Amino acid sequence: MAGYGEQVLDRLEKMVEEFESNTSVELVLVLARRSERYRDIPYKAGCGLALVVLAALVYLPVSFRADFLILDAVLAFAVGYLVGRTSPFLSRILTGERRRAAAVRRAAESAFVSQGVALTCERTGLLVYLSHQERRVEILWDAGIEKCVPAPDWNAARRAAAEVDVFEGFPDSLQRFLTLLNAPLARHLPRAADDVDEISNRPVVME
Repeated sequence: MAGYGEQVLDRLEKMVEEFESNTSVELVLVLARRSERYRDIPYKAGCGLALVVLAALVYLPVSFRADFLILDAVLAFAVGYLVGRTSPFLSRILTGERRRAAAVRRAAESAFVSQGVALTCERTGLLVYLSHQERRVEILWDAGIEKCVPAPDWNAARRAAAEVDVFEGFPDSLQRFLTLLNAPLARHLPRAADDVDEISNRPVVME
């Protein structure tokens, strides 16, 4: 899912158009490969593997030349470092849930500003931010949605959408996710006949 071809982006753009066809809400879809660089993870992975290799060499009943001990540890560190740089799965293992959630939240808030979600005339911007490495979705919305959509309806829709694993079966899963979010917005913020599309429907891809 980390790579998005033009066909996938075209389909996602149509999803956004469909989402906005019955509501005045301006949906901005952001697709991020990751929300933080996690520069410490390769070092943690390298040190961990080096320690495992050293322990194995010291405690296993095998003979080896002592001058190879440092070389084996260095090679193990290098392998662990490379794996730590390239493996989203390992990154998730070596970072806490709280850290990942905070990273995605910060990145989503930054995107909310940079993509102009708060600049619509009626303040009805909605950001759906997908972060692949953390496998998290963050939803941010502007004051117009807060004002017009009753909190129980909006909270219920978000809870229902949260049950969908967007990263499993993407992009079909995203369609289900957006449909659940759309229901209360269409009821309380219907699209007007003179509604103007204020923000591009093309998904934003971030590295």
